[in-house]
Amino acid sequence: MSVAIFVTSESEAACLIPWGVRFARAQHSELLVVSPRKSKGKESFDELGVPDEESTALHQAVAAQLENIQSVCDDIVLKHLVNSNEAISNDHDRIIVSLMEVVAPEPESAFVAHVQDLDVRLLLIPTFKPIKNSQKSLEWEERIFLSAPCGVVAVRGTISPEDTPLTLMFASEDDEDADDVYALKQTALLGRSTKGTVSLLFVRPSDDEVAHQVAEKHVDRLEKQIRHRQLDVEKRIELAESFVDGVNQVDLNPFDLVVVGTRSNKNIRQLFNQLKSDQDDKSVPLAIMRQAVPMTDQLWSKFKQFVRSKVPQISRELRVNLVDRLTSNSNFDFDFCALISLSTLIAALGLIQNSAAVVIGAMLVAPLMTPLVAIGLALVQGNERLLKSALVAVFYGFSVALLIGVIVGGFVNLTMHDYTLGSELRSRGVPNLLDLIVALASGVAAAYAMGRPHLISALPGVAIAAALVPPIATSGVAIALGQFAIGGGALLLFFTNIVAIVLGTTITFWSVGISTHVAKSDSGREPRIWPRYWFIGFVILSFLIAAEFVLNPFSANPPQNEPKKTTTSQTASDGQQSKQ
Repeated sequence: MSVAIFVTSESEAACLIPWGVRFARAQHSELLVVSPRKSKGKESFDELGVPDEESTALHQAVAAQLENIQSVCDDIVLKHLVNSNEAISNDHDRIIVSLMEVVAPEPESAFVAHVQDLDVRLLLIPTFKPIKNSQKSLEWEERIFLSAPCGVVAVRGTISPEDTPLTLMFASEDDEDADDVYALKQTALLGRSTKGTVSLLFVRPSDDEVAHQVAEKHVDRLEKQIRHRQLDVEKRIELAESFVDGVNQVDLNPFDLVVVGTRSNKNIRQLFNQLKSDQDDKSVPLAIMRQAVPMTDQLWSKFKQFVRSKVPQISRELRVNLVDRLTSNSNFDFDFCALISLSTLIAALGLIQNSAAVVIGAMLVAPLMTPLVAIGLALVQGNERLLKSALVAVFYGFSVALLIGVIVGGFVNLTMHDYTLGSELRSRGVPNLLDLIVALASGVAAAYAMGRPHLISALPGVAIAAALVPPIATSGVAIALGQFAIGGGALLLFFTNIVAIVLGTTITFWSVGISTHVAKSDSGREPRIWPRYWFIGFVILSFLIAAEFVLNPFSANPPQNEPKKTTTSQTASDGQQSKQ
């Protein structure tokens, strides 16, 4: 395994190579210095040796920097000298340094894709300023920081490559964060390798009278993780409204490096822009670290990139219009109540008359599709307010529709004594796996069409395919007529439609580029992880419903224990036959 440095300029080489030597010495590993070169041909990874007249300026600058370091550090050995037997290669106390040039149309992406093949454990890059608008293309430093599968350190400031003691400060606001823990351990390795000092700074808001005591417990837990006889540890506590304010309350001039573990865009931007020094002409030496990306996250990231590269992404303007439209039309108000009442009444009458055309008309009037699509959008965005309003609209809409269905069914039961269930009613009482698939496809189509104005004309067809109100009307009518098996099946069909439509809309909105909105709470944690649990719940429900349909299919035949209703003409005919 090795520590790698990715440099694109001479100034970066002067800053990063000494730090690379320090980290390689602490890790007891080799040092790989990588430089990029753009080319329109096939990508290649070329090992570099002694520069000549045809070498690039960057190669010459890197080689010169390494030769200067080698002149003052006895433990530095250049690999091209090892290969020519001019240095000892089996000395474990020495750091073997090799140079590599990545030649590709996009060298940074090519290097990230082969980090694991190169057996890189830790990667050093220059500091960067994260952009606010995610629609813009990222700088290469930020792309590597976010996507490299190994541990990454973005470092600012210079250091001597010699093996001298370091005075380090590790700053944290969460002792359980994985990136914090990783950065803490790397800081301890640097400190122990130089027999230096590590100051542990824990920042916490002064939100109650025991804030200092709580912070003491946190910093004690940090200290226990790196306690070592060869490392001097100091503990500090600062109470401040923000993390950066707390770090700025400390005199940072005595420290060779301030280390923070995070991958948050907001935190990184604030640290690089707002971290102060008492000396105006000296920037605070800073290292932002994050742990290696887990394999599952790497696979998910590749899958996400693949999907979003194939599916046309929705623009910001269309996204604003979509959110505004769904938000305004997903409230249970008079208009919503009137439409759900009229559509249920039409559907119930059409079902009783066994008229498919009337039932289709009711589907077009029903407003339930909009709040269901809003639920899918709310899950993707992490929009709790939209989720609540849409759920309320669906619940009250269902309740009103079921009540109207029962009223219509009761009226039929009182006035039409010879009424028997028609095929339109009976078919909706026997849901099957195909209904689940149709609802899933309807949700996908609805979400995709709503996000694009030129596809709005497809929504009536989606409403017909989804068929949300007829199952509720069927359930109400069947319950009023005493056909509880049919009523229960219709309720299951409606529930199936809801689950599948929400699942389909969620997948579609994610595919077109809508992401979860991340907001920081007072504790610094990201609270919007609940959408993924909701999504997992809908997936599980879909599988359970599908399994129920496959293992216990509904029967279209009426239950044997229920009396069969007969008409007056049938009774008279049976009487004449008995006389004969």
